[in-house]
Amino acid sequence: MLVRQARDRERQEAPLLTLLEELECSGAVDPVAYLHQLVRQDRLQHGMSEALIAYERLPYSHLVGIQTPAARRERWRRAVWTIMMHNRACVRSEDRWFVNPWAVLTLAGGDVRSVGRYLEERSEGLRRHHDLYEVHPNMNQKAVSIIDDLSLPEDPLPPDGEAFWAQIDEQRDL
Repeated sequence: MLVRQARDRERQEAPLLTLLEELECSGAVDPVAYLHQLVRQDRLQHGMSEALIAYERLPYSHLVGIQTPAARRERWRRAVWTIMMHNRACVRSEDRWFVNPWAVLTLAGGDVRSVGRYLEERSEGLRRHHDLYEVHPNMNQKAVSIIDDLSLPEDPLPPDGEAFWAQIDEQRDL
C-alpha cells in the first residue's frame, strides 16, 4: 500500500518537478517568486500570456509529462513539423502522409477537437505544403500506421511563429 501511495504521489508531482527543473535551468533564482511575477503579468495582460516557460526549448521527453495547453500545442507543432519534413524527404509520393487531426493525434496525443482547431489555425500553410508535395487525405490509408513510420525528435525544433511557417514557404522554392 505504501509503494502504491508513493507511486501515485510521484505521478502527481512529476509535471510540477519538471516545471521547477526547467525554471532552474533557465536561471530563475527563486522559482516561486518568478512564477508569482508571471501570474501577475498574465492578469495584467488579461490572459494574453499562454505559457509560463518556453516549451519550444524543452526536449520532447519533458513535454510528454506536461498537460498545459501550451505544452500540447508544442507537441502538435513538432508532430506537424515531423510529418512535413518526412514528406519533403520522401522520394516516392505514396510514402507521404497527409497532415490531419488523426495523424497528429497518433504521433503527439491530445483530443480531436483541440487538434482540429490547431490545424485550422495553420490551414493556409498546410494547404501550401499539401499542394507542393501533392499529398491527399487518402494517402494515409497505408498498411503501416504513421506511428510505425515516424517518431517525434527528442531535440527541440526551430521556434514557432512566423519563422516556422516561413520555412514551409521556402520548401516551395526548392
